[in-house]
Amino acid sequence: MKAETIRKSNESKLKNGYGSKLKNEIKMKNESKTDYDSDVEYEGKIDSYGYDGEGVLRLDGKVVFVPYALKDEVIKFKIVSSHSTFLNGNLTEVLHSSPQRAAAPCKYFGRCGGCSYQHTTYENELEIKKDLLAQQLKKVNFQVEARVVKSPNEYGYRNKIRMFVDRDGLSLIERGSHKLCKVDGCLLVDEKINRAIEIIDRFISAQKLTYSFSEIVIREENDNLAVIFYKKPGGREINYQGVYLMLGDFTGIYEYENHTLTHKMGNKYLQSNEHGLNCKFKPNSFHQVNKFLVSGLYQYVVDNIVGDLVVNCYSGSGVLSGFIANQNKRVIGIELGESEHQDAELLKEENALYTSLTNIHGDCAKVLPNITDADTIIVDPPRSGMEKSVVETLNLKNCQRLIYVSCNSATFVRDVDRLSGYRLSSVTLFDMFARTGEYEVVGILDKF
Repeated sequence: MKAETIRKSNESKLKNGYGSKLKNEIKMKNESKTDYDSDVEYEGKIDSYGYDGEGVLRLDGKVVFVPYALKDEVIKFKIVSSHSTFLNGNLTEVLHSSPQRAAAPCKYFGRCGGCSYQHTTYENELEIKKDLLAQQLKKVNFQVEARVVKSPNEYGYRNKIRMFVDRDGLSLIERGSHKLCKVDGCLLVDEKINRAIEIIDRFISAQKLTYSFSEIVIREENDNLAVIFYKKPGGREINYQGVYLMLGDFTGIYEYENHTLTHKMGNKYLQSNEHGLNCKFKPNSFHQVNKFLVSGLYQYVVDNIVGDLVVNCYSGSGVLSGFIANQNKRVIGIELGESEHQDAELLKEENALYTSLTNIHGDCAKVLPNITDADTIIVDPPRSGMEKSVVETLNLKNCQRLIYVSCNSATFVRDVDRLSGYRLSSVTLFDMFARTGEYEVVGILDKF
């Protein structure tokens, strides 16, 4: 990641309230840049955390973000970048260790940018995430303690991985960099995906295809795999028969080139049975990645629905909509993505939900104003949050309850602050992305 990108990322963290007491202790303007010698070691004590779990301390009155350092630890660190309002540091030695420190099980931890918390216990990770969320919720005057639902599995829970291809083979991105980190597997994903990584790596190497692909996406559902090979434009025709035979007949092989996804061989869909529903997904459709916690998340949403007519905005592949429809509710799902909408229609047909489920292919900002009489509205927007026009429409609705599912607590808090017609009643943190800096938030909002 370039220095300018790092600067904007960290300034965004400060503006959104990440880290303890940062906003009141930093002057965001009129500070001159100070250079620090990158070879000099400094010493300090960590007093709080940043959004991605970085330890936070102060040097010469400036905030310093130090990855993999824990609160109350005394450390040595070096400055790797200096900016007007903050510094980025690298941990070089722990002089006084926290009792919450743990040995990271992954040999790539600290280099690969995927995980943020393997250096501490899972219980401490949850406490850190809970405290960071509480700091953000104070911005909307929510003082009630958020409930935390942990992932049943710290590792092996992900049903999807995106990997990059370079001359060394399959790789992940290094932390804070555009550089790639060659790996032979990932502890966060299912063992079937790790086996596929090994096989695909051998296939690419044996066929001398390292310059033919840019990315590889591997997904798993109910022991079935889907692999998308992102092919660079203008390359030679590729025979996937060998890798298909090695992966097994439970696999679907796809190729993505020039913005077009083509099924090459094997299974055409990922199939699963969720909440009593027969589900089929295209490999590029969105689906929750934590296969052990998704049922709990959806059940929690269903348990908090009031009334009989539910509108599910940003409804994706329709699994949640179908689950709700199976509870004798009428559901209207709204989804802009073409692939996801097609999956939702297929789910409706496969489960004979003709009278209880209506899927609309369209933009929530345009469709929602035309829907009246909803009892509960569910929103599950992308990381960028809801469009301002959607928030304004929701404020005018007379629904009894709004359920907001979010994978970005910063935009969740921003949108809640804009929802002037609702009161935030409860917040639950679902740790859908264990060992990383991310988590899912579900807010229950009631109409004034």
